[in-house]
Amino acid sequence: MRLRTISITILFSLFILSSCGKKLPPTSPDRWAPRVLNVNAIDKHHLCIYFSEKIDTTSARRLEHFMIFNPENSETTAVIFSERDKKGDEVLLTIPELKDSKYSLLIFNIKDLKGNVMKEAIKTFKPSMEKDTIPPLLKHSKPLRIRTSAQKDSIILLMFTEPMDSGACEIGDFISTFIDIDSLFVWNKTLTEVSLRYKLKEGKICKLFVLPLITDLSGNPLGELRILTLTTCDTIPKNRMNVKIIKDGKELTKTHAFLSRAKKGLLQDITAVDTSCTFSFFFAQPDTYKISIISENPLDSSGIWWGESRIEFFPDTTRSMETEVEVNLVKKAEIPEDLLNLYKILVKNIKSKNIGLK
Repeated sequence: MRLRTISITILFSLFILSSCGKKLPPTSPDRWAPRVLNVNAIDKHHLCIYFSEKIDTTSARRLEHFMIFNPENSETTAVIFSERDKKGDEVLLTIPELKDSKYSLLIFNIKDLKGNVMKEAIKTFKPSMEKDTIPPLLKHSKPLRIRTSAQKDSIILLMFTEPMDSGACEIGDFISTFIDIDSLFVWNKTLTEVSLRYKLKEGKICKLFVLPLITDLSGNPLGELRILTLTTCDTIPKNRMNVKIIKDGKELTKTHAFLSRAKKGLLQDITAVDTSCTFSFFFAQPDTYKISIISENPLDSSGIWWGESRIEFFPDTTRSMETEVEVNLVKKAEIPEDLLNLYKILVKNIKSKNIGLK
């Protein structure tokens, strides 16, 4: 009996040793479609969908993949905007204001990162009566952000992620350079699109700055600055102005740079500057410009960092030029009022890092 036990132990040990070094079988591929875990009404205009795993951005952005259904009268309501969050497993929907009743959210054809499709899911929810505090975004524009060979006299269409306060929108919510905007704005029925008639100056790089001042129906200002570049020319100059801020070890926060024409002071560009304090302006035509830098002083709110430099921008064959701007602590009254007011708007209302987009 003892010999038999020893033999079994030896055989088992040999089996274990023979198994060592063998590769483990590959993990099973993901064949499971994503599932909807929950739907939460955040406020009057937003729903959040929670998924069981990360989903792809394309299927999450398609509005036809979502529908709101009222079981009491069989009416359906379309979703205005949808966007996947950075984590990848949540989708934020922008919806019209609904009555205080139970609804069903129908969700179709959502894919995970492996391409597995959730064909359909239904979740019931009750709208929230909480005030909307999420800033709207400008989701699309026609023409696009950069348009060459643009018509001299035509229409710009701005499309937002939710209904906007059309009555409060005015010409002061925009800054235009070499472009005239008609003050008569035309809104669609859902207040999510506005048409602006414009006239361009021939042969110039024309800019329309959509400021973070336009508000939604809850009073939230636009959460971003959008810059549209249009020209009647066939091409845009591929020039680059590289700028370095000289600050002598000073700590700068919420730094913005402004590029304007030296003669008439027309605003040509705006960009946010990160902690490296180096940045670039693009597509500038050869001319004389002023570069203005404004930054908060984190240690003393009574003063503000300010710097300005004049540059003769006539790039060589590399199409780029290097320049520097020194900043110093000054009183706010020393800064040009129009630039300081614009800076305050940007710092107060912009919630994302995507600013100064052209």
